[in-house]
Amino acid sequence: MPTVIPPIEKLPLAVRRNVRDEYESKRADYEEQITTLMGTAWKIDINPNAIWIYAEDNSYGKNSLGECLSSYVKDAIYSLKYFLEKHGVAGKDEVNAACPKHTLTLEFDESGKISYCGCDVHDGNLRILFQENNLGTNISYALQDLDKAISDVMVNPAISYLARHSIADEWEKGAADLQKKIGTQLANDKIILTPNSEAVWAALKNEKCVSDNRADWEKALGYMVMEYFKGLLWTLEYEKFASDDMLQEGFAEAVPKGEVKMRIVKKLVQGSYNECVIEDGVLYLQTTPENWGTNCSDIASKIVDIL
Repeated sequence: MPTVIPPIEKLPLAVRRNVRDEYESKRADYEEQITTLMGTAWKIDINPNAIWIYAEDNSYGKNSLGECLSSYVKDAIYSLKYFLEKHGVAGKDEVNAACPKHTLTLEFDESGKISYCGCDVHDGNLRILFQENNLGTNISYALQDLDKAISDVMVNPAISYLARHSIADEWEKGAADLQKKIGTQLANDKIILTPNSEAVWAALKNEKCVSDNRADWEKALGYMVMEYFKGLLWTLEYEKFASDDMLQEGFAEAVPKGEVKMRIVKKLVQGSYNECVIEDGVLYLQTTPENWGTNCSDIASKIVDIL
């Protein structure tokens, strides 16, 4: 575990001066920038006395603490801008809700879980974290996992923020076009494609094999679900459903509800990695946690056999 050191009672004069001139004199402007970005009042609360003690001799943090603190804050602001460009208003609302104290701070990572720097949400604050012997290292990467920090602080969500954003970004943006293509193959423009994202996420979240195989599985949830449905389209095209009345009629009879739904099961009926089955008038594309994301294109390879 990292060595935790109490804050120094008083910083050396040269350090105090650097903090005053290079950080404190600019803090109000930084707070105004964050407030403008987040649409609500935010503040910055950093204790220089608790930071400087971790700086290595002749390092950036040791010799120019004020500039070092400003660099962390400025890069955090840049990262927030990038985050909001990618996640939009929904992302801004998520950050504000996850960090109810609306405070940005910088602290030593006592957990030892990060390598150089990172972030989390702690006691309602958004914390920039640095690791032992790494104050001032890789500063620009501190908030690169902000979406994960938000997800980690959510209590018993129906679906994590990471997964929800992935579904919105990777599935919802392309679902209409995919539905149209599959509908053309089946001669059914009303075909329903159901990603079943909340149930899929819930079935995967506590499976160690999923996180072991794919550390970014939540960030890629929307992409993977899309790939499974694209696997269905690929097979329909390969079997030439669009030009075969018999296949179209067979599908309509076997799947009277006109719905294709994704799901996770504990055990497959016949497939090795994944499979499609028909139950209660619905075509299910299914796989197991152990095989999540493997051979997505094959998921409907046996569709003709089950019609």
